[in-house]
Amino acid sequence: MSPILEFRGASVAYGFGPDRTEAVRDVSLAVESGDTLGLAGESGCGKTTLAMSVLRLLPRSAQVTGEVLLDGRDVSTLSFGELRAARWASASVVFQGAMHALNPVQTIGAQIAEPLKLHAGKSAPSATALRRRVEELLAQVELPTARADAYPHELSGGQKQRVMIAMALACDPRLIIADEPTTALDVVVQAQILALLGRLVSERGIALVMISHDLSVLAAACERIVVMYEGNLVEEGPSKQVMAQPHHAHTRALAEAFPVVGDRSFRYAEPHTPVGEPLLSAHELAVTFSDRSGRQVRAVRGVDLEVGRDEIVALVGQSGSGKTTLARSLLGLQKPTSGVARFGGVALPTSRAELRAYRRKVQLILQDPTGALNPRHSVYEAVAEGLRIHGVADDERGRVLAALEAAELRPAEKFVARLPHELSGGQRQRVVIAGALVLEPEVLVADEPVASLDATVRGEILALLLRLRVQRGLSTLVITHDLGLAWNIADRVAVMYRGELVEVGTVEQVLLDPRHDYTKTLLSSVPSLDRRATS
Repeated sequence: MSPILEFRGASVAYGFGPDRTEAVRDVSLAVESGDTLGLAGESGCGKTTLAMSVLRLLPRSAQVTGEVLLDGRDVSTLSFGELRAARWASASVVFQGAMHALNPVQTIGAQIAEPLKLHAGKSAPSATALRRRVEELLAQVELPTARADAYPHELSGGQKQRVMIAMALACDPRLIIADEPTTALDVVVQAQILALLGRLVSERGIALVMISHDLSVLAAACERIVVMYEGNLVEEGPSKQVMAQPHHAHTRALAEAFPVVGDRSFRYAEPHTPVGEPLLSAHELAVTFSDRSGRQVRAVRGVDLEVGRDEIVALVGQSGSGKTTLARSLLGLQKPTSGVARFGGVALPTSRAELRAYRRKVQLILQDPTGALNPRHSVYEAVAEGLRIHGVADDERGRVLAALEAAELRPAEKFVARLPHELSGGQRQRVVIAGALVLEPEVLVADEPVASLDATVRGEILALLLRLRVQRGLSTLVITHDLGLAWNIADRVAVMYRGELVEVGTVEQVLLDPRHDYTKTLLSSVPSLDRRATS
């Protein structure tokens, strides 16, 4: 019996002549029924290009040589009709970024039903049969059947990812390709998604190819890992072996880049004890919203939090825990229902002019640098925008160049004319940081600053935040679901659950000797070789 998927000397190149770029070079690999294969590597290594070649989802500029066999047939020889039949039915893809992959104006049920309709041909199922199948698929991915009538914006990140998996399962494929299926999900939801994929493989006998830059995630979900570097397959083996005894230097770099909570070698700096009055604080702060039915939702419940001078505090918790709402209140973007936020011991102002002046001192670094930057604005325009909003007219160019240098985009002149699509993910994040630094703030509020970055780039950005504290005396509130990030750089950790701070203390107290059950749950959900989703 032939493998479900096989690459025989597969290579992929983009462009022609002097602009030709080899993205994948001479890869040979096979995936059998029931296999779970992890495809690891950093952005640009060719892993997604290789995976997308399976269903000919690459742009027209791509030239594929060698053989890519799906169920024993070379996909390059398939007619359009045969290729359309293979998509969803023989193999399907769970794309990265469920929010962007789902149609915002269609219900979840309609989107899951779409591949069923496409592959039904002339024997289209009745509306009742379609609804029944959609509900079956929702049940398989552990979502309430009532979610069929919901729209994407009404679902959490984990729920949207489950919808993508339900769509991938709709036509009973033999192979699922999951491209970064847990990126930006909190550790508890990530563990649930990995467990779900593992259960589907064991129950249905399908093959799973999972793409990620995070070796720990792949080790938790896959029996076998292959590592790609600059288009080449450089290492292959059982997950435990690749993680514990990597042979290639790049594999070792990937394995060592993601922190182990409790390992002192992953602490980038010794804990810092702030002196004097807190710079930014919340006292009994509460925020309550009304939903569409008029029901009161208590997003933040009587929170006390302090960020001292030159201190880095990590605010951790799952999606929906209230940490971003709390941060918005500290930034003056969300008016508290009760309680008070203070800067330098003084309550935040309420007038528009005073709030604008305050926001020069407390700057936000957004989670998604691609979404934060205007694709039509150059790096210079992106960084200068804050100066123009705040009416800072003196030496604009000098200030912009200084901010780029401080964010370690050097030489700054080399970057000012570039557009966001001409930059790497790490460079885009540095532009966002430069945009905050240009106003010379006293506090940075960083919302998931490394969630979508590769392993080595992640370390570079965190090291940059630490250097900014030393060089500029910056205080930082880091909002994250990543406990490894907190272990890397935080002085103190505040754990948020259902709108409340359930545990606050030094990084060692909270992460090495947790007292609250929720903190223990977060720590136990971090992927490791001892906790395999496929077992």
